[in-house]
Amino acid sequence: MANNIAFQAMGKTYKANVTTSTQTITVTADSPVNQICVANHQSTSTGQPVYFQVSTASNVSVTLPVAGTPSYCLVSVPGSIKVYTVPQCSPTQTLYIAFIGEATSECYFTPGEGL
Repeated sequence: MANNIAFQAMGKTYKANVTTSTQTITVTADSPVNQICVANHQSTSTGQPVYFQVSTASNVSVTLPVAGTPSYCLVSVPGSIKVYTVPQCSPTQTLYIAFIGEATSECYFTPGEGL
């Protein structure tokens, strides 16, 4: 369950090397958690958003949303650090994160709890 505390990392940080093709990383936590901190450190003036989808299913996928064709995804905008509530992640429950971008970039995912 999400806590009303400052975000506490409860696992390793995973770097996603984002391209224009969908890729997937696997994330585990040191103890059961329901949140993930997503950091997009790109410049707010020249960076690109990262689109991602989180699931406990290994076949998770994501596509770029375009005008007239919506996509199931979350968006990490350049220069942002945001905490999302996600399915539970633990040493025995893997999260799969599918991601894609409009250009080459990077994004970081850290499992934990808090705001």
